[in-house]
Amino acid sequence: MIDFCNTQDAVVLEQDVDLIMQQIEILFDTRPGEVIGENTFGTKLDTYLFNPNIGNSMVETELTDYIRQNVELFDWDINVSVDFLVGTQHDIMLLKVSFYKNGEIYTKQYKVSQGSIDYL
Repeated sequence: MIDFCNTQDAVVLEQDVDLIMQQIEILFDTRPGEVIGENTFGTKLDTYLFNPNIGNSMVETELTDYIRQNVELFDWDINVSVDFLVGTQHDIMLLKVSFYKNGEIYTKQYKVSQGSIDYL
């Protein structure tokens, strides 16, 4: 994982879950080619909205594999759930990313629409 910090509350994050969530937010906010020397780092989440041949399970598998390859999970396991919603102006993809280890579960939700990602 690339070493960046996007938290304004604390310069140093010490909890594994906080570090994992920050890494995923950086990964989701970055487009491929934006990090010098790391041309494949980043995602194009909004491209899934325009592909009618892709299903929920395919996106879940791709994102799970990509997160496992690019994020230090600190021995936590991950589950990605995807739902597509058809909108009147733009379609929306809802992502639910859950981390679990030793009976603990943490979940973060994201809303992906045309050109933007929002953290819920």
